Amino acid sequence: MTTRTLTVPPLLGLAVSAALSATTAPALAQPTPMPMPIEAPPPPPPAAPPPSAPPASAPPAAQLVGPSPEPPAPAAPPLTRPTVALWAAGMAVVGAGAATTFGILALQNKNEYQIHPTFSNSDNGNNFAAYADGAIALAVAAGFTSLVLFLTNDPSHDAGPAASSGKSPSATLSTSPFVTPHGGGAGAILRF
Repeated sequence: MTTRTLTVPPLLGLAVSAALSATTAPALAQPTPMPMPIEAPPPPPPAAPPPSAPPASAPPAAQLVGPSPEPPAPAAPPLTRPTVALWAAGMAVVGAGAATTFGILALQNKNEYQIHPTFSNSDNGNNFAAYADGAIALAVAAGFTSLVLFLTNDPSHDAGPAASSGKSPSATLSTSPFVTPHGGGAGAILRF
């Protein structure tokens, strides 16, 4: 009886990392500082000489020649909901492409294994199949995230009309995908 250890595919790790980054973790308590030995304070730095007066024949500021200061660069616009949804859709396409590539490699390796059954062929085929599974999980999670972001409304944009009319929304629906070591799914919260 042999025991095989499968490595976690890198893309599955990325999918789990992306899912976990969407959740907030409780803050950890700060460790208590170790008492420091008391030392004598360092001596004060030597006194600086007084600044000298500017020369009397200095040209006025308007006559100075040199490059003009550049205006400050405009601030980058904040990420919007459609932008993040498009990034998630792009990740879904990349995941689907990787899943297809690794799936084809796994099928080719299966054919090689049937012709020349070796442990190396078996391990390579299993690894390609695991990478294909991880890429499929990434594609599904990113695609679902993109779909949710496209189909749900941004509450910060909806707050203006609701506040001006004096009525609060009757219900809000929050959805999010999740990935576990043995599967994945979606969660939803409906608030009244």
